[in-house]
Amino acid sequence: MRTWADYLKTAQTEDPVFDAVRQNDYNQVMTYLKNLGNPDLKNHKGHSLLMLAAYNGHLSLVSLLISCRADVNSRDNSGNTILMGVAFKGHDKVARQLLRAGADLNARNPKGQTALSFAEAFGRDDLVRLFNELQSEPPAQGSRFWRRLQALSQFFIPARG
Repeated sequence: MRTWADYLKTAQTEDPVFDAVRQNDYNQVMTYLKNLGNPDLKNHKGHSLLMLAAYNGHLSLVSLLISCRADVNSRDNSGNTILMGVAFKGHDKVARQLLRAGADLNARNPKGQTALSFAEAFGRDDLVRLFNELQSEPPAQGSRFWRRLQALSQFFIPARG
């Protein structure tokens, strides 16, 4: 069994601004950015500040980071976009903010999933409607049950390549 000291030797550390984002500490994030902090900073999982703010539904931080030109199409180490995480969580207002700022609705991860796939799989019906209205590809056909089943199956099929 590993000791705490062994764990600390290999532990991944991250800038304290990531905790500020998770805790929705607007003032601390603003101070970080005013001191020329990188709005596209990523942690060891490839999560950007904007990705964490969006995933946690912190709309004011999302707006702040977008105003500092954070990349709305940033991807984590698994190839998932910010919009995919938001679709998983069901944060409608955050999704709209990202889309207004230029988030790519048709981006695919290595498994071929899109933000729409995540919204379908996790029953985020408001986002499914929004994404279908905005998507450049034709909306999915078939019953809601079969579309959701198809979207969920993508999470259990290994990526090609």
